[in-house]
Amino acid sequence: MVATLTAVGVVVVPVPATVSLPVSLPVPVAVQPAAAVAINERAATWIAATAREVALELRAVADLPERETDGVAGRHINELAALVAYLLDANVDELRDTWTTTSLQRKIALFSALSQIGVPYRLNADAPFIALDCSSLTKFAWIQAGVDIERGSAQQYARARRIDRDEVQAGDLIWYPGHIMMSLGVPDLIVHARSGERAVEIHRIDSTRLKWMRFVDPLG
Repeated sequence: MVATLTAVGVVVVPVPATVSLPVSLPVPVAVQPAAAVAINERAATWIAATAREVALELRAVADLPERETDGVAGRHINELAALVAYLLDANVDELRDTWTTTSLQRKIALFSALSQIGVPYRLNADAPFIALDCSSLTKFAWIQAGVDIERGSAQQYARARRIDRDEVQAGDLIWYPGHIMMSLGVPDLIVHARSGERAVEIHRIDSTRLKWMRFVDPLG
């Protein structure tokens, strides 16, 4: 059962025609797509619920040979990629290809993180579907994929393998002092639990902040 998710603000975003959303989702209006993305409650709930369904489907086949899991949840993955790429002004083909071809373990971590879109940020919170902070989001996501990482942004950074920005894959972590995020697998696109009066959101990293960022692979 998926809990009702709290909206991140009240701005409504457009939905591309390539995405088949539930008929109950309202027709939205335009918003600037490349900054932090605030979406209405129904859209946030759709993204989160669809990502959770994908993660559960992928976890159900985790014991099968990877060659037998390539097409699992493919339609929903494509729909999510289309919407996320649109919102972040990204290349939809690049994002779709990245999500389709990444390893099963990385897919599970990624879609587990996206399943928390709209969940409120709370300092020191570790309650998926209720409230999270930045490191509890990444911890939750990777635990779903069978990787037990501890809480704490500094600890997660310290215990993962350092990588270059151009090596980053879906599920890798992006850190700067006091905050940790998860890569969507395409340069500079992330999902994270942002502090303040915010919630778990998708985001494009501001180019002026990149010099502060460090990139790590939790798989070692």
